[in-house]
Amino acid sequence: MVTLADPCRKGPVRPPIIGLDSRWGAEQGHGMGPVVITGGFGRVGGLVRSALLAEHRLRVVDRVAGTPLPGEESMVADLAEPGVAERALAGASGLVHLAGDPRPHAKWEEVYRANVALTRRVLDAAAGQGVPRVVLASTVHAMGEYNRPEHRPVDPAWEPRPCCAYGLSKVITENLGRLHAELTGASVVCLRLGSTGYPLDEARYLGMWLSGRDVGALLLAALTAGPGWSVHFGMSANTRRHWDLASARKLGYEPRDDSEPYAETAGPPTVMICRIFDGADNPPAQA
Repeated sequence: MVTLADPCRKGPVRPPIIGLDSRWGAEQGHGMGPVVITGGFGRVGGLVRSALLAEHRLRVVDRVAGTPLPGEESMVADLAEPGVAERALAGASGLVHLAGDPRPHAKWEEVYRANVALTRRVLDAAAGQGVPRVVLASTVHAMGEYNRPEHRPVDPAWEPRPCCAYGLSKVITENLGRLHAELTGASVVCLRLGSTGYPLDEARYLGMWLSGRDVGALLLAALTAGPGWSVHFGMSANTRRHWDLASARKLGYEPRDDSEPYAETAGPPTVMICRIFDGADNPPAQA
C-alpha cells in the first residue's frame, strides 16, 4: 500500500478505487458503510450532523465525549494514537474530516500537529481502508491575503495566499488531499469554510458568514462529488460576499441564507484576528 508518508515507495501498490458513482447520495448512502465525521462533537460537527443523518449513516469520532443523535455510532478516541484512525474508518463509505485546530493565532507547531500531521494520518488510514469519498474542512484563511477590495470576488482557483499559520496549515492539508486523490482515485473535496457556528455580532464577518443550514447542505453536496480533487469556498448567499461560490454551486450547493438581516446589529471589530482583515476591520492588539 502506498501512503502519503511515502508516496514513492517501491513495491506493490494497492489497486485504485474504482466504480465511484458521482450520483451517490440519499438513494445509496444508507445501504453502505457509515460516513465517518471526525471532530463530530465540535462546533461545526454539531451544526451538520442532523443534515448528514438524513442521507447517511454516521460514525462520530472525537476526543471529547458528546451526545450522539438517534441512529449515530460514536467513538471517543484520539486519532493521533496508533491504530485509532484505522479502526475508526473500518468499513466506512466516506470521511468528513473536521478535527483540527481552528485558531488563527495558533503557533505553527500547534497547527502543524493538529492539522497537517493528523490529516496525513487520517488520509493514510482512509487509503488503507479503501474509503472512496473524503471531504476535508479547510478555511477561508488559506486565501486570506486576497480579502482586499482590489481582489474581490476571490476565485478559489487562484494560487493560495494564506494570512496566518492556520491558513498555511490548511493549504498543506488541501495538497495532502490532492495527493491522496491522485494516489487512490478517491473523491477528495476541500471546503474553505467561512465563519460558521459563531455569533454574527461583528460587521467584518458579514461577507464570510456560513449559516448552520447552509454548511449542512454544502457537506451533503460535497459527498456527491465524482472522483478527483477539488477545492471550493463555503459561504452563505451573503449580499456582502467577497468569495466566489461558482465552483461550489457546480457540486449542487445552493445556499439559502444571507447575513444581511444581521447587518444592523453587527458591531465594530473588537480584537485583532490575523491578516485576513486589515485596516479598520482589524484593530491593533491592545497593549
